[in-house]
Amino acid sequence: MIKSIHLIKLGSFFLFLIFFIAACNKAPIYKAVAEEKMKKEIQYIGFDNQSAIRYAISNDKEFLYIRLEALSKPAVLKIIQSGFYIYFDTIGKKDKNMWLNFPIGKSDGLFQAKLFKEVDKENAAITGKIELESQLKEVGKLAAFGANETEEMVENDLDKGFAFRLEGGEYGSLSYYAAIRLDKIKKGGYSSIDKLNIGIISGAFKKPNIGGGGGAGGGGGRGGGNYSGMNRVPQPQQQSGMDPERMRDMYLMSQPITFWVNVQIYKP
Repeated sequence: MIKSIHLIKLGSFFLFLIFFIAACNKAPIYKAVAEEKMKKEIQYIGFDNQSAIRYAISNDKEFLYIRLEALSKPAVLKIIQSGFYIYFDTIGKKDKNMWLNFPIGKSDGLFQAKLFKEVDKENAAITGKIELESQLKEVGKLAAFGANETEEMVENDLDKGFAFRLEGGEYGSLSYYAAIRLDKIKKGGYSSIDKLNIGIISGAFKKPNIGGGGGAGGGGGRGGGNYSGMNRVPQPQQQSGMDPERMRDMYLMSQPITFWVNVQIYKP
C-alpha cells in the first residue's frame, strides 16, 4: 500500500515536471495589430536582444505586414549584404518551406569591412546615414518567394501580392518593411489563418579559420545551416598576426540573425 502511494506520488511529480518543461519551452504568442492603427503609428510588439531588432506585425483581411528596425551595425550589414529571409509557418513549428527573400544576398565570403571604426561623435548621425545610403544603392529591386519547393522572382507591387522596401534612419539604423497577401501564405487567406510562426533569419559571412580549424559559416537562408559554436568570440592570442578588432568583427558577422515570432492574426 505504501509502495503504491509512493509510485502515485512519483508519477504525479513526473507529470508535473513534463507540463512545467513544456510550459517553459512554449514561445509567447504576440497579437498582431490592425494595419489601420499601424499606419497611424508603428507599434512594435517585440524586441530580439541578440540581434538588436525590434518588430511590428500587423494585418488586415488581405495582407500580412512586417516591419522591423535593426538598431545595430552588424544586423544592418547582414541584412543588406548577406541576404534576409522571412519564413512563414502555419502549423505551429519552424518550417522553412515558405519564405520571402529580400534583399537577396550577394556574398558568403569573409567579412572585409571594419565594423567598429572610430567616428566623430558630433557627426555620428550624418556619417551613419551616409554610409547606409551608399549600401542601400547596391540592393536589388526584386525579391524571391519560395513555396513548396518552387521559387519565383517577385516585384515590389502590392497589387501582385507583395511589397518590400528598406529605409535608412539616423545613426545608421535600418527600417525593413514587407507585405504579403495572406492567400499566398495559406489557401483561404484571412479566414483560414489564426496563428502564424514567422522566422526572421539572415545570411552570414564565412567563419574565419582560427588555429587551423576549418569551416565556413555560409549563408543562413533556405538551408538553415548549422551555426553551433559560433557564439564564442575568440581571444586575440588565439591567432597571431590578425588584428583583434578585425577578428572580432569577422566572428560577429559569421553569426546569422535568427529568431522566430509566434503571432496571432488580428481578427476583430
